[in-house]
Amino acid sequence: MNTKVERFLEIDNLGKQYAGTDALKSVSIDVEKGGFLVLIGPSGCGKSTLLNMIAGFEPATTGDIRIAGRSIADLHPSDRDIAMVFQSYALYPNMTVADNIGFGMETRGVPKAERIKKIADVAEILQIEPLLKRKPGQLSGGQRQRVAMGRALVRDPQAFLFDEPLSNLDARLRVDMRAEIKKLHARLGTTIVYVTHDQIEAMTLATKIAVLKHGELQQVGTPDEIYNYPANTFVADFMGSPAMNRVSGELVKSDDALEFRFGQHRLKLFEPSEELHTRAIDNPHIDFGIRSENINQPSGDNEPGAALVNTLSLSVELVEPTGSDTFIATRDENYSFTARIANNIPAKMGETMALTFDMAKAHFFDSDTGVRVS
Repeated sequence: MNTKVERFLEIDNLGKQYAGTDALKSVSIDVEKGGFLVLIGPSGCGKSTLLNMIAGFEPATTGDIRIAGRSIADLHPSDRDIAMVFQSYALYPNMTVADNIGFGMETRGVPKAERIKKIADVAEILQIEPLLKRKPGQLSGGQRQRVAMGRALVRDPQAFLFDEPLSNLDARLRVDMRAEIKKLHARLGTTIVYVTHDQIEAMTLATKIAVLKHGELQQVGTPDEIYNYPANTFVADFMGSPAMNRVSGELVKSDDALEFRFGQHRLKLFEPSEELHTRAIDNPHIDFGIRSENINQPSGDNEPGAALVNTLSLSVELVEPTGSDTFIATRDENYSFTARIANNIPAKMGETMALTFDMAKAHFFDSDTGVRVS
């Protein structure tokens, strides 16, 4: 029996204009109670604008925002029962960690005994008990971020908003803090909306990802849906490092099968959809995409004839070892592909390497619109 997911945070046809220019265009997203929504996209795509509208710092031009079925679009930020963690931490430098965490409660008139207990509870959760008497200037970036999170946690809000909270940290600290935020979400079960430009953060933290471009929503889905079934070429390119390999070519019927042909090369499709069969007749020009991890050295496990058809000999232009894997940039004619191979496979610049394309993982997009076909 299917369990109905409760829509907790509803972003309904939300739009924002500045001097007649659309910063956000009719965005609609639903988030379940306890969900973790990540807003991602390039700089200027509207993700921070959307977050600020949820927080109440920016009024909506059109649309509505609801929490638990109640509209909050016209409420003052202090009345929305939402806590925000800023990129800059926004800590008071002259206050101790304990005072920074408890300041909001003090201004709201929370009794001192209750404040002390809540500060202690949050400090334990975030493992910052030894820091409570220090001031922000005596803390590392990761410690300041924990304090900023603690200040939000003591409010016990309906939702947390995070505005690129890890962007000021070095690579190692980002990994550590990402894990802490994920564990914190699992422990508290509070709904989170999180802005980032980092796709790794998005993929590892989110229960749902919303990809934005120029103020328009490109796709909403689980990390698996966004990565493995991108709605268009923008999502395919943006979500993934390195970006998805893409080339233009044609669909061609051959002996009751279907092939993708580009230049002198051909790749046999794996269980092509009816739509691809139809396009081979009506509109064969199409864009083919495949991720680097789906291009590998032949394993010998392919069905008879498949390896021959779907293996291309390509010239290695660049070898990039990353430790666990090696990325190789290859080229033939005017076509280039990046493959991810095992780190124990020798690869040298300038040599020719046979690489097999896993066509069960192929993607096809309309060449004119960029919209996913299959």
